[in-house]
Amino acid sequence: MACVVVLSLMRTLELEFLQSLPRPILQQNQLIPCNKDLVLSLHKKLGILMELFDENRMDGVEAIKDLETKLRDVVNMIEDEIELQVLHLYEEEREEEEEEFRIFAGIFDIFDRFVDQSFRPPENHIYVEMPQGNAGEKSSTHHCQRLHQILHPLRGKSHPCFKFHRILHRAVQDIDAITKELAKAKEEYQLFKHHLQAGTKQPASLHVLPIPTHQGIAMPDSSHTASHIKEIMVGKQVEFEIIKEKLIQHPSKQREVVSIKGMGGIGKTTLAKKIYEDPSITDHFDRRAWTVASQHQSKTQMLLDLLGYKDDADKSSDDDPALRHNKSKWRVDDLALQLYQSFKCRRYLVVIDDVWSVEAWDALKTCLPDDGNGSRVLLTTRLAEVANHICTQNDFSHQMQLLEQSESWKLFNEKACKFRGAEFETIGRPVVEKCKGLPLTIIVVASFFSKLNTLDEWKNAVNALSSSSATTLDDEECSRIFLLSYNHLPHNLKACFLYLGVFPEDHKIQANILAKLWLAEGLIKTLENGSFDAVANEYIQELMDRNLIILNEKSYCGRKINSFRMHDLLHAFCVREAQKENLLHVVKSENSSYFPQKGFRWVSIQSVDFNMSTIQHYTLKSYRSIFSFLQRIPFSNFKKRNLVRVLFCVDMSVRIINIVDIVHLRFVRVRNDIELSRAQGFRKSRCRGSLELSRSWNLQTLYCWGSVLYGFDGGNYSDFPELHYICCKDDFRGNPPKFVQTFYQIRAEDCLEEYLTNIPCLKTVHIVCEGNESNTYIANLAYLEQLEGLWITGRCETHIPITNDIVLLKNLRVLALIGMGFEWEKINTLSKLPRLEVLQLLGKSCLGEEWKIQEEVIFCQLIALLFIDCDLKHWKASSHNFPKLEHLYLWQCHRLREIPIDFAEISTLKSINLRKCLPSAVELAKKIQDEQRDYGNTDMVVIEEYTLQVCFEI
Repeated sequence: MACVVVLSLMRTLELEFLQSLPRPILQQNQLIPCNKDLVLSLHKKLGILMELFDENRMDGVEAIKDLETKLRDVVNMIEDEIELQVLHLYEEEREEEEEEFRIFAGIFDIFDRFVDQSFRPPENHIYVEMPQGNAGEKSSTHHCQRLHQILHPLRGKSHPCFKFHRILHRAVQDIDAITKELAKAKEEYQLFKHHLQAGTKQPASLHVLPIPTHQGIAMPDSSHTASHIKEIMVGKQVEFEIIKEKLIQHPSKQREVVSIKGMGGIGKTTLAKKIYEDPSITDHFDRRAWTVASQHQSKTQMLLDLLGYKDDADKSSDDDPALRHNKSKWRVDDLALQLYQSFKCRRYLVVIDDVWSVEAWDALKTCLPDDGNGSRVLLTTRLAEVANHICTQNDFSHQMQLLEQSESWKLFNEKACKFRGAEFETIGRPVVEKCKGLPLTIIVVASFFSKLNTLDEWKNAVNALSSSSATTLDDEECSRIFLLSYNHLPHNLKACFLYLGVFPEDHKIQANILAKLWLAEGLIKTLENGSFDAVANEYIQELMDRNLIILNEKSYCGRKINSFRMHDLLHAFCVREAQKENLLHVVKSENSSYFPQKGFRWVSIQSVDFNMSTIQHYTLKSYRSIFSFLQRIPFSNFKKRNLVRVLFCVDMSVRIINIVDIVHLRFVRVRNDIELSRAQGFRKSRCRGSLELSRSWNLQTLYCWGSVLYGFDGGNYSDFPELHYICCKDDFRGNPPKFVQTFYQIRAEDCLEEYLTNIPCLKTVHIVCEGNESNTYIANLAYLEQLEGLWITGRCETHIPITNDIVLLKNLRVLALIGMGFEWEKINTLSKLPRLEVLQLLGKSCLGEEWKIQEEVIFCQLIALLFIDCDLKHWKASSHNFPKLEHLYLWQCHRLREIPIDFAEISTLKSINLRKCLPSAVELAKKIQDEQRDYGNTDMVVIEEYTLQVCFEI
């Protein structure tokens, strides 16, 4: 599909020519005024063309597919030429500066010689003759001539404006030609359909090929969205009972390994999850823990999962200070011992999902004690040999079965959310039969059908699957089914879906990072109010509604998707489609030395065998983004690669070296220090190993594990009009760019009035306090009138009392206090924040054993309340204090004995999440749940993890 490159080009045109603050180098060369009409025309024509491809979809018509390929190649060439011309302007500027420096150095050298001759002391009696003859005269003449050329450029030199004009003019002509060809193909397609329906012979003049039966789905109203329903386990109740019996009723008291085996998409994880959460299971076992092995298992991550530490190994939440503050370097042996001790003498259930090798089990089995008390390990795998090797008895291995036809049709109807009658069933059953009882494909197809409203649309969907005599569902069959949903996506969602292929299989994808990547690639754009997150959240929710991604975690308030994963089969499909369209190249161990000859835009490096220094040999113009999912392996020798717009390192310890002029960079996530300002004159970079990004005018997102230097020493620096997000672990030196909206992190002593008023658009900020004077500076936050999210971290045992200044933030919705050491009664002051929705109290933020909330204290808008690692022992509050509370999180509250029972009267309450809490607190939470159900709130849930033993109670 051409959607990715078309969206990318449209965004490039907007950034380079149409934004209110375009690059100074383009303005200096007068490139925008003389080309703006052409840019506007090209931008509009591209948008219209994509709409034409979306309307009345004709995916089965060969002529349309050829046109899309042609469009992709043309647009790739246009964008390459535009960005290379911009790069060339900078190269010329740098060469002129270097030449100017050399010339003036030569002139100063001649001047020095004259001075040396004039002021030589007479007592030396040594005569030094000035350079004469050919050598001296030629040297002086050369320098003077070059200086004259700098001051008076040659008139015969082609002005860059004309180069851009030629590129844009030819681009408009090419797009017009493709639009005409598309109109002709559509006309012939309609004529072909007319003759097909009439049963008449097709005229010989028509060039449209017959429609293959596996394509050609009409595009319904894209605004129609599938409604949410709970996961339904159709046809699996018998298997559910079989597995449960092996876990809690089998007479064996030894630690037994129970396996669930079956093909991908058959529902192994869903079944395991239902069993894991079943009340009879939670009552039977003292401890439960879950981890995912996957094809590339990490022992460290699996141990962290089983211990209840989230995200520590892959650092996937580095941009969330609420989680990042508690991270440390883990040693595998220490984690293994900690896990063994935590399970010792307890009856536990451990689930290891998606096991691909015996080594994954070998990595964990010595960490799991066998005390003869009936502990169990439940693993899921699609490989029978793995299950057979790990399970010592056949009694503990279960082969999952495909659904019967009646069960398949029931699941289809449950997921499609509607049944329209016998005519629709007659048409729809053949599609369900093509799924051959595989739940994943049934769910995906059902989500697709839920968006089709007419009988004709259902008929077209049936024709979309080719006839097959296969009795089993292979990869090709699955691909044809997934192609149904993929072809149905509008072009913007197609592009965003294909982009998911850059992530490794089973990778947990952070929604907020993905949104910034989509923006950097030009796949989404900001709304009029400047919020691109809203667009990204809408797209992610749409992919979720279509069952193309799997929810992993929601935000604390439950309103947004924090992270998600992809099913293995859908991920493989996504990668294949992206590779087929010359968009993606994945570097794995088996192909680490291979790069395709054709162009591609995204490079995903997932092999430790890959030598990063070799990437400089691939000088193809097309690739724009490089992703590294490795640890501690530096990028190097990037001197020849200057069109890169994304540099993404999942491990923030990775450094980038030998980078020159990444003028098109929009997203960077690295270990390096960053210099946003350019060193004055001809000085070199002020920080060793730092990246100088002063020419990256369209930089949007900056993550670095070092420090950031901006506008220091009065240097010349850019405005960075697109830079909305900065996250640096160390300090930020200088005033931040005025367009920044999210800023992690600022020192409290930097929060001066002049500093804060320079960033009026700031909506989210993380402040670090290292002294008891911090309140003086925090009071200045009142100047940030748009501030919606505030994280405050105390370091070096800083104890800062809350003052009334913080309640001046009238638009504040999220507040996180980390290690601050407040008194509990001071927290009541926060109830004066009129829009506060989420309150997080983390890492000993509050000192003392009792929090008493008076009746007049009302957190009127609070939706989510989170405690992590607090000393609270007694909590006295009522439903009146939290009238809109939906989610309560109590994590590592080792001393909290009970939850206010009056919370049973909060009608909005949806969940109480307890992790590493006392049994008495868990018991009160369940009592609140029972009372909520008596009041009719059957959706309220209690989530319990790693409950402490009574002996831990203090």
